[in-house]
Amino acid sequence: MNIRASILIRLRIAFLLMVLFATLILVKIFHIQLIEGDKWRKIASETTLRYMDVKATRGNIFSDDGTLLATSLPFYRLGFDPVAPPEDLFNAYVDTLAWLVSNFFREKSPLEWSNELRQARAEGKRYKLLSKQYVTYKQKKQIEQWPLLKEGRITGGIVWEKTEKRFRPFEDLARRTIGFILEDDTTDILKGRGLEYSFHKELSGTNGKALFQKIAGGFWKPVGGNALTQPQNGMDIHTTLDIEIQEFAHQVLKEALEKHQANYGCIIFMEVKTGEIKCMVNLGESEGTYIEDYNYAVGSQGVTEPGSTWKLVTMMAALEEDSDLELTDSVQTGDGKYLFYEDCIMTDATPVGYGMISVQEVFERSSNIGVSKIVFKTFADKPEKLIEYIEKWKFHQPLPFQMEGVGTPFVTRPKGQGWSGCSLPWLAIGYEVKISPLQMLTFYNAVANNGKMIQPIIVNKITRGNQVIKRFFARTLNEKICSQKTLEKIRTMMEGVVLRGTAKSIQNNMFSIAGKTGTTQKLKFGRYTQSYYTSFCGYFPVDNPKFSGIVVVDEPKIGGMYGGSVAAPIFKQVAQKIYIKRVHLPLQKDSVAHHSAPKSATGYSEDIEYVLDEFDLDYENKNEQDWVKVSTAADTVVLSDTPTNAGDVVPDVRGMTLRDALFLLENKGMQVRVIGKGRVLKQSIPAGRSVKRGMQIVVVLG
Repeated sequence: MNIRASILIRLRIAFLLMVLFATLILVKIFHIQLIEGDKWRKIASETTLRYMDVKATRGNIFSDDGTLLATSLPFYRLGFDPVAPPEDLFNAYVDTLAWLVSNFFREKSPLEWSNELRQARAEGKRYKLLSKQYVTYKQKKQIEQWPLLKEGRITGGIVWEKTEKRFRPFEDLARRTIGFILEDDTTDILKGRGLEYSFHKELSGTNGKALFQKIAGGFWKPVGGNALTQPQNGMDIHTTLDIEIQEFAHQVLKEALEKHQANYGCIIFMEVKTGEIKCMVNLGESEGTYIEDYNYAVGSQGVTEPGSTWKLVTMMAALEEDSDLELTDSVQTGDGKYLFYEDCIMTDATPVGYGMISVQEVFERSSNIGVSKIVFKTFADKPEKLIEYIEKWKFHQPLPFQMEGVGTPFVTRPKGQGWSGCSLPWLAIGYEVKISPLQMLTFYNAVANNGKMIQPIIVNKITRGNQVIKRFFARTLNEKICSQKTLEKIRTMMEGVVLRGTAKSIQNNMFSIAGKTGTTQKLKFGRYTQSYYTSFCGYFPVDNPKFSGIVVVDEPKIGGMYGGSVAAPIFKQVAQKIYIKRVHLPLQKDSVAHHSAPKSATGYSEDIEYVLDEFDLDYENKNEQDWVKVSTAADTVVLSDTPTNAGDVVPDVRGMTLRDALFLLENKGMQVRVIGKGRVLKQSIPAGRSVKRGMQIVVVLG
C-alpha cells in the first residue's frame, strides 16, 4: 500500500470518528432536553442562584409637629438549615423542634415535621422554610430560645427572613391622604394612592443586592450573611397636616354624615398665606359606617358640578367685565321662575320668588335667577369671554398638586358638544361644569389672600435624619385674579352671606366668617333629581384672613338638604377649633434648637453601640439585653440593663424615640395613641403592669 492510500484511509477513519462523536453529542442533547428535560429543569429551578434586591427600610411620614403618621415595622419568617447542627445535637432535639414548630404555627403535625426535617438533612438540603407565616419581633425572640435554634445560625441552623410592614399609629385617620402602595414583584408595576404612592421614590430609598438561592416551593433564601451592596434607607416626608385638627374634623364630619345619612363627605382647611393644608378628611359610606375610602377632596371621585359656590366665579367675571355693575343695582327675579329659552326654566329656592332685589341680595340669598340674569346680560353675545375668565383662573386644567391622581375638571364650551341656549345661564350657577373641592377652595383662598392665587401644598420638606434634603413652598398660580375694586365687592358679598344670607346660622361671637353656600341638584340617568350635593366654602377671620376651608356633604337624606343647613354648620365647628388653637392664642416665639448630648435615653443596643462607635466615643457596656438605658455622667457614657421587654408586661418606653416605642408596644399587642413630638416623656400605663391584647396606651412626647 502506497503512502497516498494510507493517508486517505486514516483521513476517512478520522472523519468517521468525528461524525460518530458529533452524533453521540446530538443524541445526548436530544435525550437531556426531551427525555430527561423535566428532571433537569426541576433541579435547575431548585438550585438557581440569583442576585436579588435587599429591601431598604421605607421612610416615615410625619405631621406638621413631628407626630408619626406612617412608619415601617419589621416582621420575620423562620427558616432552618438542617445540615448545620452536629449529628448528636440534631438527633437530640429534632423531635422537640418539630413539636414546637407544629404547636406554634399549627400547619402540620409534630410527626410530619420530624420526618420532613430528618429527610431534608439526609438529602443535604441547606435551607427549609418552616412556615410562610410572619412573626413579630417579640415572637422572634421567643423562637430564638427554642432548643437547637438557640445555638444560633452556625450551630443551630436558624435562618431569619426579614420583611417590613407599614404601620399607621392613627389607623383610619387621614388614611386616604396617607395612602398606600401595591408592588408586583413579577411585573415591576407599582400601583397606589395618596402620599405613599406620590412620594414613593423618596420614601422607598435604594435597595441593596445580595445572593439568593431558589428553593422548593418557589421561595428564595439568602446565601451567606453579607449583602453585596448595602441598601440605603428611604427619606422621611413631613406633611403640613395638623393631626389634632385632622382628628377633630374627622369626628365632626363622621357625626354629620351619620346624622344626615349621606353618601360621602370631605373637609379641607388650609392656611391662606402659605397654602399649607392643615386637614384633609374624606369619608364614604361602607356597610353602615363611614371610612376613608376615596379621596373626594382631590381625586376624580370628587369632581362634580359644584352648584352655588361656583356663583362666586361667574359673579367675579361679570364684575370684572362690567365695571359699572354695583352691588346696589337692582335685579328683577320675579316670582321664582324665569324662562330663558324654550324649555329652559330657571327656578329659585323659594316658590314665591324674591322679586326686585339688589345684586348684593342676589348673592346673599343665592338667587339662581338673579345670578343667571346678571351673567346672561354681561356675556350673552360673547360667551367665549366668560370662558376666558374661567381659564384665567385655571378651572380648565387639573390643579397643580403634590399628590398623584388629581381629578380633571370639565367646562362646557360655546360651539362645543353639549352647548345650547340653556348652557350660559346654567353655567352661571354651577352646572355644566365639574371641579374638585380642592380646586374650588384654591380660588376662594385667592380671594382671602388679597387676590393672589397659590398652589396648595401638603408636604413642606423631605429629610434624611436631621438633614433637610428638600423644602417645598406654594407656587403662585395667578398674581392677581381680579382688580382690587372687584375684590372688595366680592368680599362684601361673601360677608353678607353669613351676616344676612343663606349661612347666617353660623354667625358666632368669636370671629367673623365670609363664604358661600352651595346646593346642587344631582344629575342621574340624564335627569336632575331631588338628590343634592351640598357645600360651603369660605375663610376667616374676615378682617385678616388666616384660614380658608371647604366642606362637602353628598346626598344628605334627612335633617336638611341645603348647604346652609348641612355643610355650613360643619365648617363653623372646625373653624372654631382652628381659631382657638392657631389664631386666637398668641403665637409663641420661635426658639432656636440647641443640640446637646442627652442626660438619659433608652434604645436598641446594637443601634446605640453603632452610633457610639461611629463617633469614636468611649462607653461602658453593662447590658445583657437588646434594649438598654443610656446615661451620661461627666464624659462617661454608660449602657445598662432596662426591663423594657421582659415578659408580658408593659415596657418602659420613656426616653425612647417614637419609632422604638411603637415597635415595642405594638409587638406586645397594645394600641398606641401619640401626643406631641420628640422622645417619649410619659406613658399612660406604668411599666410593669400586665399586658392585655388590645390595651390602649397614650405616650406623650416632648
